[in-house]
Amino acid sequence: MSTLPPNRRRTSTAPSAEPLEITDDDTGSGLPLPAVEIDVAQELNAETEAQLSDERRAKRHALRERLQQIASSVSMVALVVGSLVGGRFVHRWAVSTPRFGAHEIELAGNTRSTREDVLNASEIHEGRNVLSIDARRAETRLRALPWVSSAHVTRRLPGSVRIELEERDAAALLSASGLYLVATDGSLIKRLAPGDPIDLPMISGIDRALFAQDPELAKEHVRDALALLSDLAGSSLAGRVRADEVHRDATGDLSMTLSDRGIYVWMGRGPYRAKMARLSAILGELERNHLVAAEIHLESDRHPERAAVRLQRGQ
Repeated sequence: MSTLPPNRRRTSTAPSAEPLEITDDDTGSGLPLPAVEIDVAQELNAETEAQLSDERRAKRHALRERLQQIASSVSMVALVVGSLVGGRFVHRWAVSTPRFGAHEIELAGNTRSTREDVLNASEIHEGRNVLSIDARRAETRLRALPWVSSAHVTRRLPGSVRIELEERDAAALLSASGLYLVATDGSLIKRLAPGDPIDLPMISGIDRALFAQDPELAKEHVRDALALLSDLAGSSLAGRVRADEVHRDATGDLSMTLSDRGIYVWMGRGPYRAKMARLSAILGELERNHLVAAEIHLESDRHPERAAVRLQRGQ
């Protein structure tokens, strides 16, 4: 075994005192490789092992992060599923527990509609769970009641319900194959029944079938008659005469029967305010002469500015 010259010896910290000899086969000289080359090889080996260790640590770290992500996703899915299951359970409990049973049902605005009718239509009864009440559905059912024009239902925990109604006013009676109450907008309220208001003017000449065939046209015809009654109430005749009936002719002309002595007044077509002034003057003249008219025609095809009066018999 050859030894390094004294000037090329390297002190080694390894347990072995003798240096490792490596022969250079390429040169064929048989001389041992310098010790510095051995040191470089060892350092390269150490660097390679360090790089491999870093790569292993990076892979282990990436694996841990991936596993954490998977665990987090699984936890989130479990949380969502648990929330859905728990939410359904809570909802079923909330809409069925007697703790939220309706113990106070307040009604407002029901002048014509009875409490029984309102509760039956809304399907709201004492003891029913207030959270199980579909307020929008209840309002729709309430608007189907004859007198109700609008409805609003509110719920308050733990057990209160308030039902607010707006009811339509009956403006007149419609004679059309029976007697019906009509509202100010011209719509039918209901068929006249015991207990309903009857001290109202009558409207006739409008076919009941028209409300099914053309509801808007039928309501327009009713509104025309109501407009005539309104002009009468706003004229100087208010308080002196009252119309018992307004009749619509097939031509669209209107006439009315006054209640004091059954005077028939042909009004023709609107507007009617100016005609009311002429009617007031005619009735005043008849009273001054102690005469009573049977018919008064405020419009004629030949002389629209004139009025024709036919007196009652015996005058």
